[in-house]
Amino acid sequence: MNELANTKSTEISLIESLGLQARALRLSINANMWSLARVFVEAKTVVPHGEWQKWLEENADVSVRTAEDMIAAWRRFGGRPQFEGLEKVKVFKLLPLPAEKEEQFLAENDVAHMSTREIQAAVKQARAEAQQEIERERAARIAAEERAKAAESRPPEMPDEMIRALQTAREDAATQRAEVQRLADVGRESIEEQQRLQQENSVLRAELRERDEMLEGQQADYNRMQAELLSAKSAMARGDAEREVSDDFTPEAFTAAVRTFIGACARMPHMARRFAVMGHDAVSAYDEALSTVEHWAMESRRALDTVSSGGVVVASV
Repeated sequence: MNELANTKSTEISLIESLGLQARALRLSINANMWSLARVFVEAKTVVPHGEWQKWLEENADVSVRTAEDMIAAWRRFGGRPQFEGLEKVKVFKLLPLPAEKEEQFLAENDVAHMSTREIQAAVKQARAEAQQEIERERAARIAAEERAKAAESRPPEMPDEMIRALQTAREDAATQRAEVQRLADVGRESIEEQQRLQQENSVLRAELRERDEMLEGQQADYNRMQAELLSAKSAMARGDAEREVSDDFTPEAFTAAVRTFIGACARMPHMARRFAVMGHDAVSAYDEALSTVEHWAMESRRALDTVSSGGVVVASV
């Protein structure tokens, strides 16, 4: 209980002391404004709630607004020599200055010789300039943020060296694909050519088999004709060539014999391709047999052209 009483007594003594200082300083308020403002700052923290105006009226004879302006001036400009010599009204006109612009404002303006209206106008101009600077900074920040967002949305830009390397790689890949396609085409053409050659070989083998079979038949015919030729030559050697033709060798018999011969040898005029690839010995055998037939045909034609005149047989020349 005694502790509480002592604390309350101490606060009252401090308030009374501050009131005494305020009453002493108010007599020269302009000269001692800064000291009075310091007293107001300290008193504001200890004067009970709701008694601030009464305290000001009793001890400083100033309004609450003036006291508040003085407190604001002390908190902002207190302890700074360049402001202590200024009149209270001028100091109050400087309160609206943008933060951290005080030194620059005093350097650009002769506040001591300016009227309060001029100071007010200059402060207004400084506030406008500060606001413009804030707007510029805000616009620059917004633009920077937009650029950052745009940069984030864009795909990353590659260095020129990487772009050139990528282009070279693409060209090499295209060249390799073209070469692979070319080799594939060549391989396909080779397969097709191989298949074509196999088909041609099959055809040639079939033709060779047919030719061999034909040669076998021709060889048999040749052997038979050789035998007949030898027999005819033997008969001619014995003088039988001039013998009279028997009565049974009628035109019908001759026609039948010719048809039989032609039937057996009918394909010979159409064997030019086979004769072209046939061996020399085989061609010579055919030629010899054909010469015999030609000689026989010539002699037969001469006999057929023989006529009789007055019982005399006249052979054609």
